Amino acid sequence: MEKVDLLIKNGWIITNTEKGQFVGDIAVKDGKIAQVGENLSSKYEADKVINATGKIVAPAFANMHTHAAMNLFRGIGADLPLMEWLTKVIWPLEGEFVSPEFVRDGVELAVLEMIKSGTTLYLDMYFFEEYTADVVKRAGIRAALGFGILDFPTKVASSPEEYLKRAREFIEHFKGDRDIIPVVAPHAVYTCSPETLTKAMELAEEFDVPYHIHLAESKGELAQVEEKYKTTPVRHMKNLGLLRDRVIAAHMVWLDEEEREFVAESGTKVAHCPESNLKLGSGIAPISDYLRRGIKVCLGTDGAASNDNLNMLEEMATMAKLQKGVNLDPTALSSAQALEIATANGFESVGIKAGRIKEGYDADLIVVDAKKPHLQPLYDPTAQLVYSAQAGDIETVVARGRVIMENYKVLTLNEEEIYRKANRWREKILQKLTQ
Repeated sequence: MEKVDLLIKNGWIITNTEKGQFVGDIAVKDGKIAQVGENLSSKYEADKVINATGKIVAPAFANMHTHAAMNLFRGIGADLPLMEWLTKVIWPLEGEFVSPEFVRDGVELAVLEMIKSGTTLYLDMYFFEEYTADVVKRAGIRAALGFGILDFPTKVASSPEEYLKRAREFIEHFKGDRDIIPVVAPHAVYTCSPETLTKAMELAEEFDVPYHIHLAESKGELAQVEEKYKTTPVRHMKNLGLLRDRVIAAHMVWLDEEEREFVAESGTKVAHCPESNLKLGSGIAPISDYLRRGIKVCLGTDGAASNDNLNMLEEMATMAKLQKGVNLDPTALSSAQALEIATANGFESVGIKAGRIKEGYDADLIVVDAKKPHLQPLYDPTAQLVYSAQAGDIETVVARGRVIMENYKVLTLNEEEIYRKANRWREKILQKLTQ
């Protein structure tokens, strides 16, 4: 008998590969999937065995655009358009409250929520990301973290040069880290000058890291860029030579035909955030068209202040249904494509070999209890995971072979203490809002 660390037995396995879905076993060793097949208990002896009979086993999710610490602003400023929401609500609150302690406590709440909904990798753009990194490491997941870069002063920097300096220091510290992928993260083309955007790309090229930016999110953004630069956000990036394969552009709602070709030719990736775009009235990105053009699309929730959750199952179902609805075509985005976008595409966008249940891939997995009224009877695990499953159905989460949630309990974080901290922030923020 060969020794492995973990054996998941007799589950409905959604491989996210050409092997499809079947009832079988998964053997995990040294954080990676050693074998996927049937009757593996006759071949392997495991330190830990999970009986997944009647359950769905799928790849874990990669949330490829969020601002995790903003969980502490969840529910504030609802029902406003993007620019008004930013300028009248979010930026003033951030100016008052953002600090290392705020980021640490907000990220703890966000990571708890993400683990409970099956996410083991996320891409973040915010401030004090070194404190975010500490939480991520304690939680046992991975994160691609970008120190936000702007042209205007905030509590973390007074000039573009200072933002870039802090971003460089963050990258130098975490480059090559096992859990943290450093990212260069200029906020947007309307908050960063051409010089800042270009210097940010030079930094990303120097250290060979991803470049993450909000782009073509709303009609308001288009109007600002037209007024200032006499062009569109995507053309502005192209004119600066900044559409490249290391770019992960969040939102990408408003692109014309020519711009879509620019993106496809450049290898620029799209981080689609359908629910945030809907709530802020920003629009619906033409994701099915992007896929036809060969553009790599991944999925994100955006921050909980504009979504208002970090639930990738819900995001995935919304994405698929929106594409069917706006195209008047039920085949516009299949459940298998939706799962691919929410899992493998995200991991692969930052160079991680995960998001598929396949030999040699990192063992980032979820086990879903299918014995729920909304999942019975179980005919097609992939379709029913995408269209029927809820975050509360996820009972076990595995990150690089380590069980970090079991029987619905997160093993790496103190849930009650996180709630206590969140409510202390609620009291402070409410006091400010009612002044």
